[in-house]
Amino acid sequence: MTAPILLPLFPLPNVLLLPETTLPLHVFEPRYRAMLSDALAGDRLIGIQLLNPTAPPDGAGRPAVFEIGCAGEIVRHEPLEDGRSNILLRGTFRYRIAGERETPAPYRVAEVAPFAVHPLPATSPGGRTRRDLRRLLAKSVERLADSVGRSQARSLPSQLSDEGFVNEALTRLGLDAEEGYRLLVMDRLEERYAWAIEHIANVQKRLDFLEPFRRSGFDPRCN
Repeated sequence: MTAPILLPLFPLPNVLLLPETTLPLHVFEPRYRAMLSDALAGDRLIGIQLLNPTAPPDGAGRPAVFEIGCAGEIVRHEPLEDGRSNILLRGTFRYRIAGERETPAPYRVAEVAPFAVHPLPATSPGGRTRRDLRRLLAKSVERLADSVGRSQARSLPSQLSDEGFVNEALTRLGLDAEEGYRLLVMDRLEERYAWAIEHIANVQKRLDFLEPFRRSGFDPRCN
């Protein structure tokens, strides 16, 4: 674990960022325009923080957020005439909030501690190697993309790290924020791969079961 750093927070409902994936955002509120301006003048990092709808507000009355988030680097910025902006973030690292800090800024700032996942083992308990897991995940994504007619989403970039490889696959599955957060907090990369491979296999089974009905035009609910 590295030393804590100060990071501006962008609390959002139902939005999650994973390391080495991208997230487009439209920035329009004045406080977040100020945050964007400060970030562009500095290290270009913003913390994407999922709101926690079941927890009460903090002592300052601010909406509760989950403990773990992902820092995003602003890799593209499109300023609009009315002061709004379109930006593209690329996830850089996950972190745990150590505590929020009071600053003159109109947006929230926290001291965060970056922490990495445990890497894939050379060989898993099931006998699969790191290369096996990457190959199996890639093949699963290819088949699923073909099944839903999204050939443009079938190939995972081979240059991604092991974490980026599975995170990119996960972002293509259209997971809800709750599922995504559960994956973000997983400390073992092997566990994240296992979840992704099993989830894709279950989706594929349902698609394979429905394929004859789709070809015939028959609705299996009407019987």
